Amino acid sequence: MSRFTFFILVAIGIVISPMNSGAQTRTDSVPKVINLDSLSAEDEALFVQYKDSFKNDLYDFLEVINSSKQIKIDTSVYNMDRSSHVEVSLDFVSRQLINGRIIALSTSKGKVIALTGVGFYPTVMYYHKYGFYAALNTTFYTDYKIAHATPVPVVTPSAGYGHTFFKRWFIGAGYQRTFNTYGSSLSRILLNNTMTITSSVDVWKKLIFSSAFYIFWSSDHSVSLPADEKLSVELVLSLKKEFIIYKFLGAKEFTITPAMNFNFANDNRTFVSALAVSDVKKDSKKDTVVRTQNVNDFFGLLDLEPSINFDWRIRNVDIFLLPTLAVPLNIFYPAKDERVLDPKVFRFYVQAGVKYLFCIKPKRKVANQPVKDSLLN
Repeated sequence: MSRFTFFILVAIGIVISPMNSGAQTRTDSVPKVINLDSLSAEDEALFVQYKDSFKNDLYDFLEVINSSKQIKIDTSVYNMDRSSHVEVSLDFVSRQLINGRIIALSTSKGKVIALTGVGFYPTVMYYHKYGFYAALNTTFYTDYKIAHATPVPVVTPSAGYGHTFFKRWFIGAGYQRTFNTYGSSLSRILLNNTMTITSSVDVWKKLIFSSAFYIFWSSDHSVSLPADEKLSVELVLSLKKEFIIYKFLGAKEFTITPAMNFNFANDNRTFVSALAVSDVKKDSKKDTVVRTQNVNDFFGLLDLEPSINFDWRIRNVDIFLLPTLAVPLNIFYPAKDERVLDPKVFRFYVQAGVKYLFCIKPKRKVANQPVKDSLLN
């Protein structure tokens, strides 16, 4: 046998030897299978106890996981809004606009008279659980001349009905009467009546489509009034999506609602509102306003308003913040006697407010107690 062959056989033997020993070791270390039938009574009782304990721990763990995935809805706010209550609120608007337009008119001397400053709107409202409501709203302007002309420029009582059907479809109707305490006697009665019809539908998971139709008319039905001072109509279409977060930042409900509003109207209401402002702010009686011609002839898309509403609801307190970008369209320029479809004008304004709800607790009905025989004797 050659030396090379000898070394090959030795190497093969060294490799095979650990493999055999490892196989023997693994064979010896195989766990033994215990037959449960051979358990004693004590061991079997202990085994059942461990088995039940493991199942209970597993079920508790799965319940915690499943409950964490579910949205915990707090119905106290919903129940409060649907019950009879009194609301006291104060709203704020940073800029006075109507359909994205500044409330302004030009005079014969080339001066522009506009309503400036911010507005505050205190309101008291009673809401009945069946949907009927009555409210009283007042308006205060920071415009210097308007504020000095009268302490309370506008008082607006209103009443109506609104109710949600099938938890998805809201429908409402209301009437309000506007009492202006500034301006001429004629401008105070122009377009001072408003009828509103509103409707909204939850299309899919708080994706809401809504519409509102407004009719404005004057108390004076004189034939001599121009058409643009007798009647005005507006239609507002809106698409919004509500995102509700429960128990966030100290609020029971925190709602974020992006929306897009499409305002269809004519310029009648803007013109009449500016007419009342010009009665107070023009310099002299000789300085007359330039009447906008043919504002009643056009009805179309006047304004696009993307917005996002932030609403905090903390028990009886409701706070909202609504930044809005107004994009006015189809603006009529009297000097040029033309209407521009897209004047590329953007006006940003903010609405905000706080509201407190005083809930009215229903009277408890006391059941008739049966009279005991001993009391009759």
